[in-house]
Amino acid sequence: MAKPMMEDMELESGLADDFDGVIVDTRFDMPREEYTAKAGSSDPWLILTLESPELDTPQEQGYSTGSAKQWQIGKGGQEITSARNPDSHRFNMNSRAGMLVSRIFQLVGEGDRKKGQEFFLSRGYYMTEAPFHTGLNFHWKRESLPVVGGGTSEALMPNAYLGEAKGVATPTRAAAAEVSDEDVVRIQALAEGKAERELKSACLKESDLKDNKALMNMIFNKGLLKNLEAEGKLTVGPDGKYV
Repeated sequence: MAKPMMEDMELESGLADDFDGVIVDTRFDMPREEYTAKAGSSDPWLILTLESPELDTPQEQGYSTGSAKQWQIGKGGQEITSARNPDSHRFNMNSRAGMLVSRIFQLVGEGDRKKGQEFFLSRGYYMTEAPFHTGLNFHWKRESLPVVGGGTSEALMPNAYLGEAKGVATPTRAAAAEVSDEDVVRIQALAEGKAERELKSACLKESDLKDNKALMNMIFNKGLLKNLEAEGKLTVGPDGKYV
């Protein structure tokens, strides 16, 4: 047996740290009573279930969603809705859940936040829906993060994106199924020779398409064009434009 080193004299916290882990499940739930008493609030948590060959058992990690929007849990923990503004689907940037999603955008986009956001738009889910987070693989480490009111506290955060996990269902909302065949044909006719942003602008110039609010929502907020690409109904050429 090798001679012990100085680090062998330190004690471990017992908390999972510094490991590769896949988000295999996500839900929204209320925090444990002991946390509620300590924090003085009972805001819903975003709870990730992480699996890793480096862990003996799956790790559940919770992130507070904050109190400002008065989040309410729905669909058996599969989503949260703001009581103050039901049309809002964004976490506050100062909440732990907001910090988590902001970090994930940066990592998935390889430092380009917009690129990371486009990846999630193609999935078709809001950050306030559980499937938004599932099926992604990261390296995780504990970090000291700022706390509202001053000070810091430790949280487990991703610090490297390792891709989409094999063997874990990667959820994508099938927005294309909600679109009529006629609308798809119109979009295809407008698409030729245009980049994605140009096609979106062209759709806005067609009064009958623009007046279809549900269709516009799917195009601009729910990744419809990416879904049409995935289904082979739109094809992107080597120049980044539709053919």
